[in-house]
Amino acid sequence: MGSLAFVDIDELILHEEVIPSLLDSVVSELRATGMLLHPVVVSSQHLMVLDGNHRVEALKRVGAKRVLAYQVDYSSDEVVVKRWFRSVSGDLDVEAVLKRVAEELGVEVVRTGREESIAFLESDRRAIASVLESEGSAFLLRSDSPVPTHRAYAMMAEIDRVLAPYGLLHETEDEALARLGRRERRAVVASRPIRKEDVIESALNGIRFPPKSSRHVVKGRVLFAMVPLEVLLSDDEDVAESYLRRIGELRVLTLPPGSIVDRFYEEEVRVIVHGPELRSYYPQHIRALMG
Repeated sequence: MGSLAFVDIDELILHEEVIPSLLDSVVSELRATGMLLHPVVVSSQHLMVLDGNHRVEALKRVGAKRVLAYQVDYSSDEVVVKRWFRSVSGDLDVEAVLKRVAEELGVEVVRTGREESIAFLESDRRAIASVLESEGSAFLLRSDSPVPTHRAYAMMAEIDRVLAPYGLLHETEDEALARLGRRERRAVVASRPIRKEDVIESALNGIRFPPKSSRHVVKGRVLFAMVPLEVLLSDDEDVAESYLRRIGELRVLTLPPGSIVDRFYEEEVRVIVHGPELRSYYPQHIRALMG
């Protein structure tokens, strides 16, 4: 598992762009609560932010000098990079929309079987995305030459723009396919798998993926560090180290994979248990577990 440490905010490397409206919300939350609720997740090798791009950008806006990071070995099997699928719940003519997308991106649309379409994303570097209909049809969006993964996801951002009027959602792979199977979704757009080397190469070259490209599942990630903003803004490093020692002495509640805390977590998570004065920041069901 990883470890907690304060990191100079200017040394962090972001690998995804942020959503402006969400960034504004995170800034407002920081100012309202006066604290960073959860540590960001960072690779120890490159100080690359795996989860928490919006929090880092928000902290920069309020003048933070450091951020509390859960540092992990990015090469470890305990860190898994996954992807977001796109789901559409509104009524649309899938083939007409695909024709429009293909013309705008300069790619071809190939009708395939559902399993074949997903498999192409794994093996064919020309593949951009596969589109699965609730009625069973499947299509592959494919370039005429190999496309780097970061470029494929830039194309996905254009697909998002076209699909936005039709009730676009970003869901996990399993969630999207399950809802498609129950016909709760009109169509699902499956994106190309992202490899760790894709994330590293792009980030170190200053190329950010669009928002909602990757999602990192990190075993043992720490939640509810509740770091006061004054600690993050202070010029005094001793203040930060003193806070780190203090939370290191607090009780930790370990929750199994599949737990819902502030959201659903596929991985095991560790919740720092603060005193009664901060209990209102925890969801009610988590307070009940604390006893």
